[in-house]
Amino acid sequence: MPPTETERRLYEATARGDGDGQVAAIAGEDLYLAVPQPGHDPLPVYDDPVAGGKCIPVLTRGMLPPWEPQALFDRVTVEELAQDWPHDKWHLAVNPGTPFAAYLRATSAHRAGWLRVRAQVGVRPAGLLVTHFGGPLHGPVAQGLACGAPLAVHHSVPWNELGTAFLDYAADAETLRGQWSVADPTGWQQRFEQLLGGQFVPAETEAALRARGGAAPDRAAASGAGQAAPSGQAVPELVARYEERFRADGLLPAGGRVVSLAALDLAHAVGLVRWGLGARLCAPPQAEQAVARVAARAAEVYGSWEEFAAGYALGRVLAFDGGWFGPAYAETAHLHRVLTQDPGSPWRVLPFG
Repeated sequence: MPPTETERRLYEATARGDGDGQVAAIAGEDLYLAVPQPGHDPLPVYDDPVAGGKCIPVLTRGMLPPWEPQALFDRVTVEELAQDWPHDKWHLAVNPGTPFAAYLRATSAHRAGWLRVRAQVGVRPAGLLVTHFGGPLHGPVAQGLACGAPLAVHHSVPWNELGTAFLDYAADAETLRGQWSVADPTGWQQRFEQLLGGQFVPAETEAALRARGGAAPDRAAASGAGQAAPSGQAVPELVARYEERFRADGLLPAGGRVVSLAALDLAHAVGLVRWGLGARLCAPPQAEQAVARVAARAAEVYGSWEEFAAGYALGRVLAFDGGWFGPAYAETAHLHRVLTQDPGSPWRVLPFG
């Protein structure tokens, strides 16, 4: 079975001998080029008997190998390859040695064709639900990864991957440094525990939501802040405005209310795990354990994917929209609809808790 739709399209184009279809299958996608090891050539050129000459190998997303500490990859596009190609007689080998391989000639005329197809296909849009059929599909790890699905959909990467990269090594490391001030395994672990404990959602708002809902101990928000919230604490007016809009736009049912904002931190906790793997700050066994802990914590706070989805949406718009009901709100609503309405979504397929 092809691991993702990209490999399926590439396989079908190759089977029918459709060169333009092969290019179209990868034209809008990220491709992955191995980062050279110290002392090795900057390009991993090799002689391929199928192509009958020298090739530069790239991988599609679904064909990235299992995580290894030193096996790193950079993202590259067909457009970048066409513009920087070093030799007219070399071939581009896509997924060589696999059932989803394609070998593309790379003369200047062929590369001009790549660019034409790229212009027709366009860049892969954000906001797509992608499933990796070789990744976890059931059990606590899959449930934990599903908690991070909004971030995966935002970037159009597989939601159920714990592997070589979230985006790529450099981007994952920069996300951790720039957004989370994490640069080493100790800092990564500390930040994960903070997110698991809900320490980044607004404490007063979280306390008000829990007080309003009269949360029982097993449904208390993951946040360690505000646990002694007064029972009469008022929910901020902005929260009430968003909930009203959520009900109008279908993000909440009629009369529905948000239970907790903890889902935002839990989604980011899963993101932190995946970025940490990509940046080589943690290893797969540690990552699997961490993601399963996210699933368990989510079940302590929420009773369903619908509750989790509404909590994530409210947390996100409070953080990024600030009452404007602008692009960040529209993006949040899109993520919600993809994950609550797509028949293949983990929020539709997986049990909660």
